[in-house]
Amino acid sequence: MSAVLTASGVTVRLGASEIVRNADFVLNAGELVALVGPNGAGKTTLMRALAGLIPASGAITLNGHPLQSLKARDRARAVAYLPQGHVFHWPMSVTSIVMLGRAPHADTFSAMTPDDRAAVERALKMTETAAFADRAVTTLSGGERARVALARALATQAPVLLADEPTAALDPRHQLTVMELLRQAAHAGGAVLAITHDLTLAARFADRVAVMDRGAIVADSTPAEAMSAERLAAVFGIESATVEVDNRSVPIAGRAI
Repeated sequence: MSAVLTASGVTVRLGASEIVRNADFVLNAGELVALVGPNGAGKTTLMRALAGLIPASGAITLNGHPLQSLKARDRARAVAYLPQGHVFHWPMSVTSIVMLGRAPHADTFSAMTPDDRAAVERALKMTETAAFADRAVTTLSGGERARVALARALATQAPVLLADEPTAALDPRHQLTVMELLRQAAHAGGAVLAITHDLTLAARFADRVAVMDRGAIVADSTPAEAMSAERLAAVFGIESATVEVDNRSVPIAGRAI
Protein backbone atom coordinates (compact mmCIF):
# COMPACT_ATOMS: atom_id res chain seq x y z
CA MET A 1 0.00 0.00 0.00
CA SER A 2 1.19 3.51 -0.78
CA ALA A 3 1.17 6.33 1.77
CA VAL A 4 -1.27 9.10 0.91
CA LEU A 5 -1.41 11.21 4.07
CA THR A 6 1.56 11.31 6.44
CA ALA A 7 2.07 13.06 9.76
CA SER A 8 5.47 13.31 11.41
CA GLY A 9 6.01 14.80 14.84
CA VAL A 10 2.69 16.64 14.72
CA THR A 11 1.89 18.74 17.75
CA VAL A 12 -1.17 20.95 18.21
CA ARG A 13 -1.46 23.57 20.92
CA LEU A 14 -4.65 25.42 21.72
CA GLY A 15 -3.75 28.33 23.94
CA ALA A 16 -1.49 27.02 26.68
CA SER A 17 -2.71 23.43 26.28
CA GLU A 18 -0.92 20.79 24.21
CA ILE A 19 -3.80 18.78 22.72
CA VAL A 20 -1.83 16.55 20.33
CA ARG A 21 1.73 15.58 21.19
CA ASN A 22 4.40 14.49 18.70
CA ALA A 23 2.06 12.30 16.61
CA ASP A 24 3.43 10.11 13.83
CA PHE A 25 0.80 8.62 11.54
CA VAL A 26 0.47 7.23 8.02
CA LEU A 27 -2.78 6.72 6.09
CA ASN A 28 -2.37 4.41 3.12
CA ALA A 29 -4.47 4.02 0.00
CA GLY A 30 -6.70 0.98 0.22
CA GLU A 31 -7.22 0.91 3.99
CA LEU A 32 -9.78 1.92 6.56
CA VAL A 33 -8.17 3.07 9.80
CA ALA A 34 -10.20 3.56 12.97
CA LEU A 35 -8.99 6.21 15.42
CA VAL A 36 -10.14 5.42 18.96
CA GLY A 37 -9.49 6.80 22.41
CA PRO A 38 -11.29 8.18 25.46
CA ASN A 39 -12.96 11.58 25.49
CA GLY A 40 -10.38 14.37 25.43
CA ALA A 41 -7.63 12.19 23.96
CA GLY A 42 -7.10 14.58 21.03
CA LYS A 43 -8.70 12.56 18.23
CA THR A 44 -10.77 15.33 16.65
CA THR A 45 -7.94 17.85 16.99
CA LEU A 46 -5.54 15.50 15.22
CA MET A 47 -8.06 14.86 12.45
CA ARG A 48 -8.65 18.59 11.95
CA ALA A 49 -4.90 19.09 11.68
CA LEU A 50 -4.67 16.29 9.11
CA ALA A 51 -7.40 18.04 7.12
CA GLY A 52 -5.43 21.29 7.19
CA LEU A 53 -8.13 23.08 9.18
CA ILE A 54 -6.00 24.11 12.17
CA PRO A 55 -2.31 24.96 12.50
CA ALA A 56 0.09 22.35 13.75
CA SER A 57 3.83 22.01 14.16
CA GLY A 58 5.66 19.08 12.66
CA ALA A 59 5.10 17.88 9.10
CA ILE A 60 1.92 16.79 7.31
CA THR A 61 2.20 15.70 3.69
CA LEU A 62 -0.39 14.72 1.10
CA ASN A 63 1.02 12.50 -1.63
CA GLY A 64 4.47 13.74 -0.68
CA HIS A 65 3.59 17.45 -0.80
CA PRO A 66 3.41 19.64 2.31
CA LEU A 67 -0.28 19.97 3.12
CA GLN A 68 -0.12 23.70 3.84
CA SER A 69 1.55 24.37 0.47
CA LEU A 70 -1.63 23.34 -1.32
CA LYS A 71 -4.35 25.81 -2.17
CA ALA A 72 -7.53 25.40 -0.15
CA ARG A 73 -9.46 24.25 -3.20
CA ASP A 74 -6.86 21.64 -4.11
CA ARG A 75 -6.93 20.38 -0.51
CA ALA A 76 -10.72 20.17 -0.63
CA ARG A 77 -10.56 18.08 -3.80
CA ALA A 78 -8.07 15.69 -2.24
CA VAL A 79 -9.34 15.46 1.36
CA ALA A 80 -13.02 15.21 2.26
CA TYR A 81 -13.67 16.02 5.91
CA LEU A 82 -16.84 14.89 7.66
CA PRO A 83 -17.14 16.68 11.02
CA GLN A 84 -19.16 15.40 13.94
CA GLY A 85 -22.49 16.93 14.76
CA HIS A 86 -24.27 17.00 11.39
CA VAL A 87 -25.80 20.43 12.04
CA PHE A 88 -27.73 22.03 9.18
CA HIS A 89 -29.10 25.53 9.70
CA TRP A 90 -30.92 26.10 6.40
CA PRO A 91 -33.94 24.15 5.04
CA MET A 92 -32.16 23.11 1.85
CA SER A 93 -33.14 19.93 0.06
CA VAL A 94 -31.07 16.83 0.66
CA THR A 95 -29.95 16.86 -2.97
CA SER A 96 -28.77 20.46 -2.64
CA ILE A 97 -26.81 19.59 0.49
CA VAL A 98 -25.10 16.62 -1.17
CA MET A 99 -24.39 18.77 -4.22
CA LEU A 100 -22.24 21.01 -2.01
CA GLY A 101 -19.73 18.17 -1.99
CA ARG A 102 -19.05 18.96 -5.64
CA ALA A 103 -18.10 22.58 -4.92
CA PRO A 104 -14.32 21.98 -5.02
CA HIS A 105 -14.67 20.70 -8.60
CA ALA A 106 -16.81 23.56 -9.92
CA ASP A 107 -15.89 26.88 -11.45
CA THR A 108 -17.59 29.94 -10.02
CA PHE A 109 -21.24 30.11 -11.17
CA SER A 110 -20.81 26.98 -13.32
CA ALA A 111 -23.77 24.70 -13.96
CA MET A 112 -24.00 21.14 -12.70
CA THR A 113 -22.18 18.75 -15.03
CA PRO A 114 -23.10 15.15 -15.86
CA ASP A 115 -20.18 14.06 -13.67
CA ASP A 116 -21.58 16.12 -10.80
CA ARG A 117 -25.03 14.56 -11.19
CA ALA A 118 -23.58 11.06 -11.33
CA ALA A 119 -21.48 11.64 -8.19
CA VAL A 120 -24.48 13.00 -6.28
CA GLU A 121 -26.79 10.20 -7.37
CA ARG A 122 -24.20 7.60 -6.43
CA ALA A 123 -23.65 9.14 -2.99
CA LEU A 124 -27.42 9.27 -2.34
CA LYS A 125 -27.79 5.64 -3.32
CA MET A 126 -24.79 4.46 -1.28
CA THR A 127 -26.04 6.16 1.89
CA GLU A 128 -29.68 5.15 1.37
CA THR A 129 -30.79 8.79 1.31
CA ALA A 130 -32.25 8.88 -2.21
CA ALA A 131 -35.73 8.13 -0.82
CA PHE A 132 -35.88 11.58 0.79
CA ALA A 133 -33.67 13.48 -1.65
CA ASP A 134 -36.29 16.21 -2.17
CA ARG A 135 -37.03 16.80 1.51
CA ALA A 136 -35.62 19.73 3.49
CA VAL A 137 -32.69 18.48 5.52
CA THR A 138 -34.04 20.27 8.61
CA THR A 139 -37.07 17.92 8.64
CA LEU A 140 -34.95 14.78 8.97
CA SER A 141 -34.06 12.77 12.04
CA GLY A 142 -30.57 12.92 13.51
CA GLY A 143 -29.63 9.61 11.94
CA GLU A 144 -30.93 10.66 8.54
CA ARG A 145 -28.98 13.92 8.74
CA ALA A 146 -25.84 11.95 9.60
CA ARG A 147 -26.23 9.91 6.42
CA VAL A 148 -26.83 13.07 4.36
CA ALA A 149 -23.61 14.55 5.74
CA LEU A 150 -21.74 11.39 4.75
CA ALA A 151 -23.31 11.53 1.28
CA ARG A 152 -22.03 15.09 0.87
CA ALA A 153 -18.50 13.97 1.77
CA LEU A 154 -18.68 10.97 -0.57
CA ALA A 155 -19.91 13.16 -3.43
CA THR A 156 -16.62 15.01 -3.32
CA GLN A 157 -14.93 11.80 -4.56
CA ALA A 158 -11.74 12.80 -2.77
CA PRO A 159 -9.05 10.12 -2.49
CA VAL A 160 -8.86 10.77 1.29
CA LEU A 161 -11.88 10.73 3.59
CA LEU A 162 -11.58 11.86 7.21
CA ALA A 163 -14.78 11.06 9.12
CA ASP A 164 -15.33 12.16 12.72
CA GLU A 165 -17.79 9.79 14.41
CA PRO A 166 -19.69 8.91 11.21
CA THR A 167 -21.92 6.41 13.03
CA ALA A 168 -23.05 8.75 15.82
CA ALA A 169 -26.87 8.98 16.08
CA LEU A 170 -27.35 6.02 13.72
CA ASP A 171 -29.43 2.97 14.55
CA PRO A 172 -27.57 -0.38 14.63
CA ARG A 173 -28.45 -1.30 11.05
CA HIS A 174 -27.18 1.97 9.63
CA GLN A 175 -24.07 1.84 11.81
CA LEU A 176 -23.17 -1.43 10.10
CA THR A 177 -24.14 -0.04 6.70
CA VAL A 178 -21.97 3.07 7.09
CA MET A 179 -18.94 1.14 8.35
CA GLU A 180 -19.24 -1.31 5.47
CA LEU A 181 -19.56 1.64 3.10
CA LEU A 182 -16.37 3.20 4.47
CA ARG A 183 -14.56 -0.12 4.19
CA GLN A 184 -15.69 -0.51 0.58
CA ALA A 185 -14.57 3.03 -0.24
CA ALA A 186 -11.15 2.27 1.19
CA HIS A 187 -10.76 -1.11 -0.46
CA ALA A 188 -11.72 0.45 -3.80
CA GLY A 189 -8.52 2.51 -3.55
CA GLY A 190 -9.42 5.32 -1.18
CA ALA A 191 -7.82 6.14 2.14
CA VAL A 192 -10.28 6.43 5.03
CA LEU A 193 -9.71 7.50 8.63
CA ALA A 194 -12.73 7.30 10.93
CA ILE A 195 -13.01 8.32 14.57
CA THR A 196 -15.29 6.05 16.57
CA HIS A 197 -16.11 5.37 20.20
CA ASP A 198 -17.50 1.96 19.28
CA LEU A 199 -14.63 -0.47 19.80
CA THR A 200 -16.71 -3.32 18.42
CA LEU A 201 -17.24 -1.55 15.09
CA ALA A 202 -13.57 -0.62 14.94
CA ALA A 203 -12.53 -4.23 15.45
CA ARG A 204 -15.03 -5.58 12.93
CA PHE A 205 -14.41 -3.20 10.05
CA ALA A 206 -11.04 -1.45 10.31
CA ASP A 207 -7.89 -2.73 8.66
CA ARG A 208 -5.88 -0.89 11.30
CA VAL A 209 -6.63 0.81 14.60
CA ALA A 210 -4.77 3.78 16.03
CA VAL A 211 -5.29 4.42 19.74
CA MET A 212 -4.88 7.89 21.26
CA ASP A 213 -4.47 8.67 24.93
CA ARG A 214 -3.78 12.10 26.44
CA GLY A 215 -2.72 13.59 23.11
CA ALA A 216 -0.40 10.80 21.99
CA ILE A 217 -0.81 7.85 19.64
CA VAL A 218 -0.03 4.92 21.92
CA ALA A 219 -0.80 2.09 19.49
CA ASP A 220 -1.16 1.70 15.73
CA SER A 221 -1.58 -1.86 14.55
CA THR A 222 -4.10 -4.53 13.65
CA PRO A 223 -7.37 -4.26 15.59
CA ALA A 224 -6.54 -7.26 17.77
CA GLU A 225 -3.08 -5.98 18.66
CA ALA A 226 -4.04 -2.33 19.12
CA MET A 227 -7.05 -3.15 21.30
CA SER A 228 -5.63 -5.87 23.51
CA ALA A 229 -7.25 -6.37 26.90
CA GLU A 230 -4.19 -4.86 28.57
CA ARG A 231 -4.32 -1.71 26.43
CA LEU A 232 -8.06 -1.23 26.85
CA ALA A 233 -7.57 -1.46 30.59
CA ALA A 234 -4.74 1.08 30.54
CA VAL A 235 -6.33 3.56 28.13
CA PHE A 236 -10.08 3.21 28.74
CA GLY A 237 -10.11 1.84 32.26
CA ILE A 238 -12.28 -1.15 31.36
CA GLU A 239 -12.10 -4.89 31.66
CA SER A 240 -12.83 -6.59 28.35
CA ALA A 241 -13.29 -9.98 26.79
CA THR A 242 -13.36 -10.94 23.11
CA VAL A 243 -15.79 -12.77 20.87
CA GLU A 244 -15.25 -13.99 17.34
CA VAL A 245 -17.25 -12.21 14.62
CA ASP A 246 -16.50 -12.85 10.95
CA ASN A 247 -13.17 -14.44 11.94
CA ARG A 248 -12.13 -11.36 13.91
CA SER A 249 -11.58 -10.94 17.62
CA VAL A 250 -14.01 -8.25 18.75
CA PRO A 251 -13.65 -6.65 22.21
CA ILE A 252 -16.65 -6.56 24.53
CA ALA A 253 -16.49 -4.17 27.46
CA GLY A 254 -17.07 -5.84 30.80
CA ARG A 255 -16.87 -3.37 33.68
CA ALA A 256 -15.10 -0.17 34.60
CA ILE A 257 -11.93 -0.57 36.67
